[in-house]
Amino acid sequence: MPAVKSNRPINLPLSQVISVNAKSPIAIASILHRISGIFLFLLIPVMLWLLQRSLASPESFAVVFDNIAVRFVAWIFVASIAYHFVMGVKHLFADMGFNEELKSGRMASFVSLAIAAVLIVLSFVWVMF
Repeated sequence: MPAVKSNRPINLPLSQVISVNAKSPIAIASILHRISGIFLFLLIPVMLWLLQRSLASPESFAVVFDNIAVRFVAWIFVASIAYHFVMGVKHLFADMGFNEELKSGRMASFVSLAIAAVLIVLSFVWVMF
């Protein structure tokens, strides 16, 4: 019995994958969810180290968090947590059977992206000021 030949491309260039998925809010939300998870994974040791340094004394807390670069890294961490949480809740609802159709999935992605954007802006104000 001969094997069935598939016309599906196997190795697509990244530019083509991005151009196809850039039009779908569902794909954008999913890809950014993965990226926020990578940021969280990479920043947890950094944030634990900063926490250790800042808790040594009140003076060390002031020294650590008076640095604008440290506050920016802390904001990236908080923003990643906020985004990852919102998209995780969206995925949990999808796992329960909600928003499985294309139209409702797009709407859920738009709503989730809007909520995440608000939380990211609020976290910027909270951490930086």
